[in-house]
Amino acid sequence: MPAPHPPGRIDLTPPRLVAAPDPVDGPAESLADLVVRAGAAVLAERRRRTGGHGLGVTGFAVLDVLERCGGLAQRELAARVRVAPTSLTPVVDALETAGLVVRRGDPADRRVRLVALTDAGRERWRAARPDGRGPWLREPGDGLDDAVRAYLLAVIADLEQDRSDVT
Repeated sequence: MPAPHPPGRIDLTPPRLVAAPDPVDGPAESLADLVVRAGAAVLAERRRRTGGHGLGVTGFAVLDVLERCGGLAQRELAARVRVAPTSLTPVVDALETAGLVVRRGDPADRRVRLVALTDAGRERWRAARPDGRGPWLREPGDGLDDAVRAYLLAVIADLEQDRSDVT
C-alpha cells in the first residue's frame, strides 16, 4: 500500500492498474479510453527516459529524424516530427545552444535554413536511442502484434484523415 500523502495534499498519481471489467455493466473502460491511457503512459515513460539524456521527447524526435533524413528545412523537420513549426523553434534553439544541431543556409534557396546534426548531436542520439525509441515497450504476444499494429494504424488514420492541423 502506498504511503499516505501529508494532509492538504491531493494525490494526483493515476491508478497503476486497469480496473477489472464489471460483470453487470461490461468493461470498465472503452477501447478509446484504453488507447488514450496507453498513449499517455508511453509518453510519460518516454519523457522520463529521454530526460535522463538531457532531452525532451520532441528534442529526441528532432535528433532521430535528422539522423535518418539528414539536414532538413525547419518546416519539413516540423512536419516529420509532427509538431507545428512555431512549437519546434524553441526546441531547435535549445538543441543548437547545446551544440547538438546547427542551422545552415540552403545552397539551393537562400531564404531557407537547414537544420543538421552535429557530431555531438549524433553521439547524444546514439546514447539516447534505446530509451527514446525502445525496445522497452513490451510487444503483444502470441502473434497479436500485427493485429494490434493494424488496429492502432486504423485508429490513427481515421482520426488524422482530412485534418489540416496534423501533418
